[in-house]
Amino acid sequence: MKHIKLFLLSIGLLCFTGQLLAQNESNILKDSLFETSSEQAHWDLSFTLKTQNYFRGLISSASPTIATNSGYVWNSWIFGMYGGVSLDGSYQETDFIIIYNLPKVDFHLEYYYNFSSGITDIPEPSGLFDFDRKTTRGLLDFIIDVQLGKRENWDARSATFLFGRDTYLEPSDDDETIMVRGDQRYSQYLELGHSWNWNQMNVRAHIGGAFSWADMSGDNFYGDTGGINNLGITLSRKFLINNRVQIPVKVSSYINPMAERAYLHVSLNLIQLSKI
Repeated sequence: MKHIKLFLLSIGLLCFTGQLLAQNESNILKDSLFETSSEQAHWDLSFTLKTQNYFRGLISSASPTIATNSGYVWNSWIFGMYGGVSLDGSYQETDFIIIYNLPKVDFHLEYYYNFSSGITDIPEPSGLFDFDRKTTRGLLDFIIDVQLGKRENWDARSATFLFGRDTYLEPSDDDETIMVRGDQRYSQYLELGHSWNWNQMNVRAHIGGAFSWADMSGDNFYGDTGGINNLGITLSRKFLINNRVQIPVKVSSYINPMAERAYLHVSLNLIQLSKI
């Protein structure tokens, strides 16, 4: 509980500081998968090569990964999919995404399904349409993204697992040596980020932490206890290939204090098509 209180206090102080500093910073364009400024419905598609697949302090794929995002933008709604696969074939994931976009707030419902063998307490995936909490590989995530400050260069994210494999493991009634899924942990992730421009690059620093609503001092999806699990800084720049082609490149350094691990991550957005 001590770690949780310290984390929430840090988030509160950073949010207050962000409101003060954001008024004097340069305007940072929102880094979003889809461009929602158009009033006409359109498709968007992106294709990215990543050295690893990093997710809120966790590595879901240690091998280089190919990721594809595709979505349909209609007024304030985005209906999309994400597909990721590692080059060595050890990781495969498909996600379904619904976003409601407001000027400074986004509401997401995202359903993640990991097809990778050997992960979690269910070694082999039981199928995309398995919605039984005791056997599913799926995770339903409710996300709120908020832009802070007059120039929107501070941002905050709340992500809560509502359903799926985010559960406690407990002994089976028939055999205590066999562990089965119990109640949902409702793992909560909170993140605060700050962005600025520097030498033709965009820089974003963030701090993130997690806990379980079922037991704030107990284990959660991200670790054995609540606390800060995701510190990072990302440098982004678009490299001009010719008059019509630009390749956005991101270099990120991440630290997970709870797991005592650090990662260096590079991603190249090789293809980005809008209104196709």
